Amino acid sequence: MKILLFGSGAREHALYETLKNSKLLGENDIYFAKTGAFAPFNVIEFCDYYELAKKARDIGINLLIVGPEAPLADGICDVFLKFKINVIGANSYWAQLESSKSFAKSFMKKFNIKTANYFLIEDISQIDGALLKFTNPPVIKADGLAQGKGVYLPKTFEEAKNVAKDFLGGKFGNSSKKIILEQRLFGRELSVFSLWDGKTLKSFSPACDFKKLLDDDKGENTGGMGSAYPCKLSDFELNEVNNYLKKLNDALSLSKADFCGVVYSGLMMCNEGLYVLEYNMRFGDPEIQSVLDNFCGDILDVFLKMVDGKLDEIDFKFKEEPSYCVVLASCGYPFSPQTGCEIFNLEAAKKYGVKVLLAGVKKLEGKYYTNGGRVLSLVKSGKNALLDIYKAAQEIKFDGKIYRKDIRLR
Repeated sequence: MKILLFGSGAREHALYETLKNSKLLGENDIYFAKTGAFAPFNVIEFCDYYELAKKARDIGINLLIVGPEAPLADGICDVFLKFKINVIGANSYWAQLESSKSFAKSFMKKFNIKTANYFLIEDISQIDGALLKFTNPPVIKADGLAQGKGVYLPKTFEEAKNVAKDFLGGKFGNSSKKIILEQRLFGRELSVFSLWDGKTLKSFSPACDFKKLLDDDKGENTGGMGSAYPCKLSDFELNEVNNYLKKLNDALSLSKADFCGVVYSGLMMCNEGLYVLEYNMRFGDPEIQSVLDNFCGDILDVFLKMVDGKLDEIDFKFKEEPSYCVVLASCGYPFSPQTGCEIFNLEAAKKYGVKVLLAGVKKLEGKYYTNGGRVLSLVKSGKNALLDIYKAAQEIKFDGKIYRKDIRLR
């Protein structure tokens, strides 16, 4: 086997750390593209996806695993499949479940999957009339991809109106030429990863994500400041999740969804039941960091069963104790993070048994520097894992370091 891992964040670093333990791979059988500071070897440079696919074919790559959302939307999997290289990732059509909120809403409506009421807005003149339909200020969402920053929770109708105008005016370029005004739901958020092989849907238990920048769920919305796995579920909540996943399985089957990849369901557990907030078509960061640290088995074996259409033969196994991920971010995140600061004491994590996964990091002459908003993910499983993670978080130093101190199971 030779596999190609595409992506540069902590999610991809977590995948690499999990994949390199596979019994199906030799020491140098993992290759990297568009990668980060964690890639130790076998980095493939390229100009476009066709060139990358040609190089992959010539090297003898058997499987492409795509981490981030943009290449999926841009059709990287379509290209590799034309070169007869198997992929873990949605084709460009099904990537629209993430890259177009309106596409996802239509999919949910068609298959009677519960989601919040919404209005699709394509012109500023539509805003006032749509706002009159809501009893509380609605959530504002860019229709397209916005690097996890295209969702805003206004406190007043006036703020909602101004933010909607800002979005439509080009805040996220083409991604916010259309926007969604959506009824705000209140409850408990859950993240569920499902694998789909074209006929079978297999899902992990829900994970907890902490999206707000600061403790007690305050501050700006982010791509995620930490995660815990698995969530504690009541019998009612477990039944709601299972019923929803059956609906999703049926919807994909009836749609003849022709992809082999991941469906992430962002869910809201309300008093009246479960609603879908959004879909992602890849592993979510930082939830997958804690999920993979909890996973027992050979993840590559799972992926190979997927491409063979034999996912129904797999039974997932996990550790009995929970796993956690705490993100160390740079001041100014999520909008204007400080970069270029040297990172010190990374080795301190080892004495606590904590994994350090690199994200917004640049490596120069053996030293590490901040190079993005979410800089590091600190991950560990076990009864006292959180204590060890926070000890490591204190010892690792860089200017402007921020992190939440209330990550937990919930």
